[in-house]
Amino acid sequence: MPNDLDQRVQVLEGRFDQLIQQLGDEISPFPPAGVDGFLSHFIMTIEFLQGDLSGKSVSVQFPPSIQTVVRSEPFIYQGADEGHVADLTLPANCTLPSTISESDFIERPDEFFVVGQETVWLQILNLDSRVEIENLGSVRVILGETLKREYPDLFVASLGVAQSLGPTGFPAKLFFNPYAIIETDLGPLRAIHGTLSYGRITAFPPLGTPVTLNQINPLESVSAVRARIAAGDKDALTHNINQPDLPARIVALSHPIDVSLLLSGDDVFNFVEHAIDNSAAG
Repeated sequence: MPNDLDQRVQVLEGRFDQLIQQLGDEISPFPPAGVDGFLSHFIMTIEFLQGDLSGKSVSVQFPPSIQTVVRSEPFIYQGADEGHVADLTLPANCTLPSTISESDFIERPDEFFVVGQETVWLQILNLDSRVEIENLGSVRVILGETLKREYPDLFVASLGVAQSLGPTGFPAKLFFNPYAIIETDLGPLRAIHGTLSYGRITAFPPLGTPVTLNQINPLESVSAVRARIAAGDKDALTHNINQPDLPARIVALSHPIDVSLLLSGDDVFNFVEHAIDNSAAG
């Protein structure tokens, strides 16, 4: 005869099975290191602080653009004193940094650096997104390889962290600190200090997962950044000038990931490179 404990265990097992049916069994290990390619798009609001457009704002949704991201091998994060260095297996034609250390992160949200959690460090390899905006003209956002190629003096890697919600694997949380140049008819602007936080993710890439900007993203003119570098400002590459002197800022941004490309490794990197070249030529 089953005792009370056996009956309670049976009830709990039934409730657990029902919960899995309702929410999905999305508990799985992190994959090994690799390169992901996917379609994604920006939705953003830019507020202008200087010049003829001062006091005005524009909201825009970009069309989907293709993007590549490289992931490290999963590891258990042991804290800043451990000196973690993540090796990246880059595609053959990629010229970006092949390692990530903790000091490379411009932003370091504490909730993504929890000791004892399984972790993956990531780098955006390439992104070139374009849109036409009424009364503003063409706008282009570039990161990674394209940014390094066209603005080599201003390149900084765009890095991210995925960290398990449980002790290991999925589901996980994810953030990126993209370092971008935004080209406009008013001149190129640099976007940094914009941490993008994804909700609960269950795969790489995190298709359909909500992502939002956690704080205002100041936009500094490229000419101002270069002037600071020429003047010997050691913080110019990773820090903006004071807020009142900035020409614009991003006050809202989302970057949904729409669909995976059915390619991987060198194939997906080269595919995105060729697509960006063809877009520029057209």
